[in-house]
Amino acid sequence: MSSILIVDDEHAQRTILQSVLKREGYEIETAKSGSEALEKMEKKMYDVVLSDMRMTSQMEGRDLLKEIKQQDPDIPVLIMTAYAEIGDAVDLVAREGAFYYLEKPIDIDVLKEQLERAVESRSIPIIVRDEDGVPLFRDEDENRVVPDIEFGTVVGQSTRMQQLFRIMRRIIHRGVNQVLITGETGTGKEVVAKAIHEHGKRKDKPFVPINCSAIPEPLIESELFGHEKGSFTGADHQKIGQFELANGGTVFLDEIGDVPLNMQSKLLRVLQEREVSRVGGTKPVEVDVCVIAATNRNLKALCEAREFREDLFFRLNVIPIHVPLLKDRRDDIPILVNHFLKKFGEEYPDADPKSVTPRARSALRRFNWPGNVRQLENYLHRIFVLSENEAIDLEDLPPDISGSAALIEDFQVEIPKQGVSLEDIMKEYIQVALSKTNGNQTKAAELLGISRRRLQNRIQNYGIDSQEFKNA
Repeated sequence: MSSILIVDDEHAQRTILQSVLKREGYEIETAKSGSEALEKMEKKMYDVVLSDMRMTSQMEGRDLLKEIKQQDPDIPVLIMTAYAEIGDAVDLVAREGAFYYLEKPIDIDVLKEQLERAVESRSIPIIVRDEDGVPLFRDEDENRVVPDIEFGTVVGQSTRMQQLFRIMRRIIHRGVNQVLITGETGTGKEVVAKAIHEHGKRKDKPFVPINCSAIPEPLIESELFGHEKGSFTGADHQKIGQFELANGGTVFLDEIGDVPLNMQSKLLRVLQEREVSRVGGTKPVEVDVCVIAATNRNLKALCEAREFREDLFFRLNVIPIHVPLLKDRRDDIPILVNHFLKKFGEEYPDADPKSVTPRARSALRRFNWPGNVRQLENYLHRIFVLSENEAIDLEDLPPDISGSAALIEDFQVEIPKQGVSLEDIMKEYIQVALSKTNGNQTKAAELLGISRRRLQNRIQNYGIDSQEFKNA
């Protein structure tokens, strides 16, 4: 029977949790303060500690976590927190070793799920971590790790994302050189690929992303493998292909399902022989690359339709990874929201920090996100730029998320990474919205998720002539 220590200064909360978890078959003990919890832990080993974030005693949840980790670094500690403290709780998970945070009022189903994961992780020890903090595995089946909520720039605490992280770690530790990532558009396949590269042995070498669907068919061979001067009309100089440029590093082949059949055979040969032949060349060039391919298409179905080579599919599919839909991992949405707001705050240091009200956060979790994580990031970017409120509320959200019958179009603005101010981006968003609505200010305001009066004020402040966009 697994033992759990509940730490909370509220008697009612301790009693309710004890009653619920005893029915689930756990052995439960309670403590009304951090100091009492530490005294009990000196006398007995527990499988999991469940602690409140804020307590009236001198020792709060953060201090208790630090003390526990000094005594027993491997014990999972789950933190219970009010909404206003979520940022602190996320920091405890990301940087100070907490296993998970639970937002009050506690969802019992989520609590039971996370306790099961915590108990499982307690029974399987962490081995070692390399200089980047990535866990290393002695045996694939016998050793696993306590989950984190961040893997590079991949963020998630849900069960599906923890499974994804475990696969990514195995790939890195074993030095696998062919990986296939599947998932719908916007789920973050390239982010996963880049995280694998940046945590692996090839991290100091190039990461070369290639969008296979964006390269015209006549040019794809030259783009991938290069060409010699004079090999075809217009080849007035030698060109080094992307595989050579990535030598020693990683090639990321996005939308691999769109590669023409005749190129698939040449790509298969490169994977088998570890060498490329430039167009018009006579001598193969050796290349040492990790190839990570990604697709939102069903490659098995394409193989059955003879639109994709089965031998290439099996060659790429050494370690398959599936990135889940955002709607299938809603527990990750609060963490992603914090992650993106922090990111935008760093990009625009002159802007005021943003938070999200409980009702706005609830609306974000309810929405189905057909564009997945990319759509969430785009929406939050727009809201961060356009909202004048410190706390993002329902009226700041696009109507399709906040519950309005109107459906807005998901659009994004291409912004240079450097040399641009927050005001420049605000102006660009407004101009794009006016362009899409032919200068109709009411529709443009709906598209931007702001009031018509606020839009008019900004049009005046930025000196924008909305008439220029009519019938453009």
